[in-house]
Amino acid sequence: MTPHLFVLFGATGDLAATKLFPALYRLSSGARSRVAILGVGRSDWTDDDLCVTAVKALVAEGIDKKKATDWARRTLSYARIESYKQLDPVFERAAAIEKARKLGGRRVYYVALPPQVFDDVITALGKHEEMRLGERPTFDAPGAHGRPIAGDAWVRLVLEKPFGHAHALNRLTHRYFAEREVYRIDHFLGKETVQNLLAFRFANALFESLWDRRYVERVEILVAETNDTAGRAGYFDGVGTLRDMIQNHLTQLFALTAMEPPGRLDAEGIRQEKVKLLRSTRTADPKDAVFGQYGKGRRKSQEAYVEHEGVPKRSKTETYVALTLHVDNWRWQGVPFVLKTGKRLAERVTEITVQFRRPPVALFRDAGGDCDPQPNVLRIRLQPEEGFRLSFEVKKPGSGFASTTQELEFRYEDAFGRLPDAYETLLRDVAEGDATLFVHADEAEEAWRLYDPLLTARIPVTVYPSGSAGLQ
Repeated sequence: MTPHLFVLFGATGDLAATKLFPALYRLSSGARSRVAILGVGRSDWTDDDLCVTAVKALVAEGIDKKKATDWARRTLSYARIESYKQLDPVFERAAAIEKARKLGGRRVYYVALPPQVFDDVITALGKHEEMRLGERPTFDAPGAHGRPIAGDAWVRLVLEKPFGHAHALNRLTHRYFAEREVYRIDHFLGKETVQNLLAFRFANALFESLWDRRYVERVEILVAETNDTAGRAGYFDGVGTLRDMIQNHLTQLFALTAMEPPGRLDAEGIRQEKVKLLRSTRTADPKDAVFGQYGKGRRKSQEAYVEHEGVPKRSKTETYVALTLHVDNWRWQGVPFVLKTGKRLAERVTEITVQFRRPPVALFRDAGGDCDPQPNVLRIRLQPEEGFRLSFEVKKPGSGFASTTQELEFRYEDAFGRLPDAYETLLRDVAEGDATLFVHADEAEEAWRLYDPLLTARIPVTVYPSGSAGLQ
């Protein structure tokens, strides 16, 4: 991986421990690696405290403790700040590390913080980078993915979702950073199975020829989670599931499922088609949306959302959302796209279900069959047990023309073994300047436009039991 300094804002948070440190270890644990990590936070930590936290996270991932400890001591440093408006301790420590490790002035700033502090952090980073690298143009040539890598200093700003109010955030970001220097990260886009949506559709004439309103009756995108929000109340209660999941993760899955074939398979080509699709999509209608909040479950450990520490007892924050989108274009006119996601549900699963239309004439029923053939259904499983299943009808032997549903199945693990972690893929792409799997400014703004009516409408929030299927 290209030598650089990785500055992590939010280094004491859960995301750093559970996702970022394991991914960074796998990318930079080689003996010749010249990647240094500077954690930033307001907690009164030291370098040793950060190392201990990282080692615990790595051991929990099955990594040898000695190897994890050696890596942490060689790679990690910590800078404590009093305020996100004043980052001088970060810049001083960064300069010292770069000089000692000969990193060439290449920096990645990873901002894993609540959206309400984005303005302060981006402004402080932007002013510093103007002094360090000089003023950079805020326009982008098509296909540009950052400043040159070899022997040249550069900066890349990574923003962790949710991205707040996209228009205002883009305006502020572009005041200091060119769009090619900004990487809005959505870890769903780093999953091999999500990327495979493009290959599945555009490398297989069989499926792409059926991928429109003539043959598809309905599409459902489901992201069901079994985890709750305990310990995240300070962040989640001011955000909710619509902002936390629908506006980014599910919208990206929707765009990849419904977009037209790109002219070329690169960041610019894919972005153009996703933006075109989003612009063709009607804003969500509050009448087609359902909001829910998990209540108590059967087990004592399954407390209601409002019972978590830090959550107001009368909170109306949604932990479940189901809504329908409609695309006004030639391919998808009249086909509903149903997006569903929730926390504390019965199972953890991310799946895209494409239901095809029934045959126009019920021949088998008229010919004496004793059951009604079911529609063909394609289920693309993104997690867990990644792969897909295709249902189809076959005749039951010895039963006239009665039919039964059977399935063809493909599983990634059976064919390829372990898949790389999404963050591992995305962090490597940031270091190499490849923006293909990241959210562009235009996409973020169009996604917010879709859901604005839901943010202002007073949609009732219905309680559903923890461990259930949510609301239908």
